[in-house]
Amino acid sequence: MQKPNFTGTWKFNPSKSTLQIPAPDSTVFVVEHMEPNFRLSRTHVAGEKSDTFTLDLTTDGAEVVILRGDLHLRACAYWEGETLVFDSHLVRGGEDATNIVRYKLAGNLNSFVAEEKFRSKSLCYDNIWLLERQ
Repeated sequence: MQKPNFTGTWKFNPSKSTLQIPAPDSTVFVVEHMEPNFRLSRTHVAGEKSDTFTLDLTTDGAEVVILRGDLHLRACAYWEGETLVFDSHLVRGGEDATNIVRYKLAGNLNSFVAEEKFRSKSLCYDNIWLLERQ
């Protein structure tokens, strides 16, 4: 079975998304995917603040560790059929959390769907982000 290729620039569509957290003013994902290498650069804009986070993974389940300010992140990516699973454990401000996001393509490959489950002691949410190919 051929795996989907997520390469592209994807823009957040808030009207087609279901978020349990406040929506950013805008979000753009830029993905470079040459199996098994997967680079995701995500930029959220909220008010005057812009936050870009870039993550380089392989889709074979190998773990990467990222230290960014007070964030300590351990993450891996692996396939479940045609869905790419991003599985992470993070510590920020001394609090442990898990974030599992399932990425898939839809709408004749013109929509990028990210189904997110975030769990920590102080915050739990389930989001469905829909991004459209630019």
